Amino acid sequence: MPTDDWSLPERFIFSGHPIAWGAIGDGPPAVLLHGTPFSSVEWRRIAAWLGQRRRIYYFDMLGYGQSAKPDADVSRGIQNELFAALYAHWELEWPDIVAHDFGGSVALRGHLLNGLDYRSLVLIDP
Repeated sequence: MPTDDWSLPERFIFSGHPIAWGAIGDGPPAVLLHGTPFSSVEWRRIAAWLGQRRRIYYFDMLGYGQSAKPDADVSRGIQNELFAALYAHWELEWPDIVAHDFGGSVALRGHLLNGLDYRSLVLIDP
């Protein structure tokens, strides 16, 4: 899937800022969390492959990719709050999480500080 074909058609408002997100596939839920300075486009090939058997959720964190880039705090302390808000919006229950780089700390903070439950957590170079 070329970068130009990567679609984040949905918008979620977080603290007044639009967050770009998308979902593909059908089946048990999984969430892909990107690293920095990247965006969810880093998952385009993996998401398409996983989406053959799973419902894959992905988004661009605040300050990255197609999401708002405010002159505001976009640190880990904000990103896990954003992830917790999306987790609730998506009505997830025990999703699998795959997180790269900065996304790894967002996933860990989401679990430890926001009480998000995961069926599994795969960390790639956190």
